[in-house]
Amino acid sequence: MIKLLEKYQEPLTRGMSLLTVIAFFGFNLIGKIIVETFDINETMGWKISVLHTWIDNIPLFSASIFFGIYLILNVSKIKTNLTLSAIHFSLIGISAFLYNFWELDLRITLFLIGLSFIIFGTNLYQSLISQKTINE
Repeated sequence: MIKLLEKYQEPLTRGMSLLTVIAFFGFNLIGKIIVETFDINETMGWKISVLHTWIDNIPLFSASIFFGIYLILNVSKIKTNLTLSAIHFSLIGISAFLYNFWELDLRITLFLIGLSFIIFGTNLYQSLISQKTINE
């Protein structure tokens, strides 16, 4: 596992803003394709127009927050923690993927997003405290 992380050290420590967008939209698209292919959510086809609430926008808002702050770190040339970035990347991908399956309880997705915020905060804190710049 450590060899795999070391292989992808550059994008995980320097390019998390781009990886955040790729993880969210990529896994969200994969989830939508699976749902549409196997007709998993056919019981309530009108759900989006009638039952759409602000809670449905939490995954998109959280991905936007992650992208923005990682972009600021990238522009400031501050590296992120390799392990925490890998965990955060996987949490974003899993939560975006599971968000498409409405048969699952939404609390699972919201729990993963909450855990993602904790990992993100820890990663941000360690990045700002250590101040490892990209040029080093």
